[in-house]
Amino acid sequence: MNIQLTEHNYSDSSVPVVAFAADDHYAMPLAAAISSVIANLDKERKINIFIIDAGISRIKKDKITRLGDRKHVRIEWLKPSKSHRDLLKSLPCGYVGRTCYYKMLVPELLGPEYHQVICLDCDVIVEADINELWNTELGKKYVLAAQDLINPYVSSPFGLKNWQKLGRNVDDELFNTGVLVLNAAKWLKENITLKLVEYLREHHQHVQLCDQDAMNAVFRNNWGRLAPHWNVLPYMNIAGKYSLLSKERHEDLLMHARLLHFCGPSKPWKARYRYQLGERFFHYLDMTDWSGWRPTSWAIDKDFLVHYIRRVQVVLRRWTHSNKLGFNP
Repeated sequence: MNIQLTEHNYSDSSVPVVAFAADDHYAMPLAAAISSVIANLDKERKINIFIIDAGISRIKKDKITRLGDRKHVRIEWLKPSKSHRDLLKSLPCGYVGRTCYYKMLVPELLGPEYHQVICLDCDVIVEADINELWNTELGKKYVLAAQDLINPYVSSPFGLKNWQKLGRNVDDELFNTGVLVLNAAKWLKENITLKLVEYLREHHQHVQLCDQDAMNAVFRNNWGRLAPHWNVLPYMNIAGKYSLLSKERHEDLLMHARLLHFCGPSKPWKARYRYQLGERFFHYLDMTDWSGWRPTSWAIDKDFLVHYIRRVQVVLRRWTHSNKLGFNP
């Protein structure tokens, strides 16, 4: 379904292409993320925004669609086919959730017309003109991404559990997949989606962070580095000894963030959020049809509960799998 198409040539390579994937649960954060992209865009520039619909209700889709009611913004909804859904449904989702895998379908759903795509998670707020990110040199890399500063290496606690078996070095850097510039042309040419799916199926017992595990394993060191201010985690300082950042460096990144990434179970739209810059989320949410919405302190945080239920399930699956093989986990 195409929304607000105009006479402009939106397939022009100078026009940023931004893709998201969301289910109904993340529709409101998605609206805030899109609002932040549009609010910081140069008013003379156009933009393509594609959304993979993983099950968003009609009412919420209409609210999001209205963000594209301006001549320079195009919003288009993408619906994965049954074959796409079947490809992903058996993949291990750990405690992150299966919707994260939909970003692996972006190049295929867009087709060969688009050679480059910015792919963003829904729990982000963009604080700068997305054209800065779009114009970063991609070269022949599979993706551009920022190093995960909480899990900076493949050997980190939430890095690749099987990094040694994969022949990786202890200090090989690990990137965060919440903010990516995808080389869509290379992706299609080398059938990357299938390679990622094959990795996840073959190494399912080691998977912790779903798409992030798969991309770091398959791409190895063939990814380009984004400046860290394009993927700043507000709670990065709680990582303690695992973080690469001093408190002072983290504060500096927060002050100069181009993009805030609220990853993890604690989100600014949840009553339990206690970290920095949560008000920036509501600043952009108030530019949408959810204007004025705020969480109630008495509401049950279902995300928080689901997060830890999934963690327990992952541990139990690994324990069961280990016992079947005859050794302790």
